[in-house]
Amino acid sequence: SVPLIMGITEVYYPELAFAQLAYGASILSFLGGARWGFAIPESSPAKPDWLNLANSTVPALMAWIALLFRDNLIEANIMLIMGFGMALHYDLSLLPTYPSWFKALRTILTLDRKS
Repeated sequence: SVPLIMGITEVYYPELAFAQLAYGASILSFLGGARWGFAIPESSPAKPDWLNLANSTVPALMAWIALLFRDNLIEANIMLIMGFGMALHYDLSLLPTYPSWFKALRTILTLDRKS
């Protein structure tokens, strides 16, 4: 991983740091798309109403804003961490009908991203 490489070599590579940020932003955007896809089917417990569909766009917007902070990677990563935290909160408490394996996976991956 990029932080491990930079920690071991004790050299800061801004291109690698931004690549890591872009990767995190793409994952956060994917989470919003997964939520959108969960709400669209007629049989879904999360109805495709204004609240569910609007909330599914928030992760992608937060990821985009994080990428706009390209000159300040600390602020950009804080924005991503907030986005991952909000997405996790929404998935665990506001959409309790997600499968349990998905909730466990989301929790582990979010905590891994925050560390």
